[in-house]
Amino acid sequence: MDKNAPSKAYQPIDTMLVCLDLTQMDPFLIRYAGFMANLLAPRTVTFLHVIQAYDLPDRGQKNFPDVDSELQDIVRENMNQSVKANFKEKIQWKVATGVGHEDAAMEIIRYIKDNAADITLIGQKPGQDRRARYGKKVSAEAACDILFVPRDAARRVDPLVCVSDFSEAGTRVFERALDITNTSGARLLPYFITDPTRAYFPATTNRSTQKYKANCRKTYETFLKPYGLNPQSLPCLIESGDPTKSEAQIIYAAAEKRDAGLILVGARGSTRIPTSHLGNLCESFHLMEKQIPVMIVKQA
Repeated sequence: MDKNAPSKAYQPIDTMLVCLDLTQMDPFLIRYAGFMANLLAPRTVTFLHVIQAYDLPDRGQKNFPDVDSELQDIVRENMNQSVKANFKEKIQWKVATGVGHEDAAMEIIRYIKDNAADITLIGQKPGQDRRARYGKKVSAEAACDILFVPRDAARRVDPLVCVSDFSEAGTRVFERALDITNTSGARLLPYFITDPTRAYFPATTNRSTQKYKANCRKTYETFLKPYGLNPQSLPCLIESGDPTKSEAQIIYAAAEKRDAGLILVGARGSTRIPTSHLGNLCESFHLMEKQIPVMIVKQA
């Protein structure tokens, strides 16, 4: 099989959504969206801002009968100007606004569902500025892939670290990684974290660890065959997990050590269950101080 041939799990990006918050983060996020749009080739890019209901005057006052529409017109005009100044790619784009009467995050999640967005870009400010925003809920519950973009992150993807368990569920993130590396020419660095509870049971020995890693390498070799690839041409870094650290911390440290430009993580499980693999990854990567963008590729 041609290594570029997609499997049934692969879904090209058709619609990219970029969440703006009308701060100094926006120009950078818009430029980064243009960079990623060149790699992912979406049909359309939408820049969305949701106005918090508590930012509006009292809707019961007769002096403000059209406050929603008037404010949204002003916001859309400001967004248009910012996008025109910072988005230089020849890709169809538009701006959209909404009002989060209950919760701005839920309005964004509804927009993602109603407009079938394939990936959502969320800008990440440093420190406490990030914790106060709606990104945590959106990243965990939105039914699309999520790309966390730290402020001032470099617009590059080389090398690209792809984290997967190389199971059937892991095909989607691997194929997304192949797509990006084929487009960009970036080096692909497959990465796998072993489960320490399996590696060290029933006895903590170097022999049991090595045996488990050997089984992982066989799994990886089998996983590559449909793509016409082999571990010699595309070696995978297999590292032992650390029960004292979160999986997100281990992944990011490995990527940072290799000066990665982008991290892709295959996620599984329910976003609404706090202890699920996906829920933990979303929250951990959202809260983490980082300079490398992280894309969480969810199951189709």
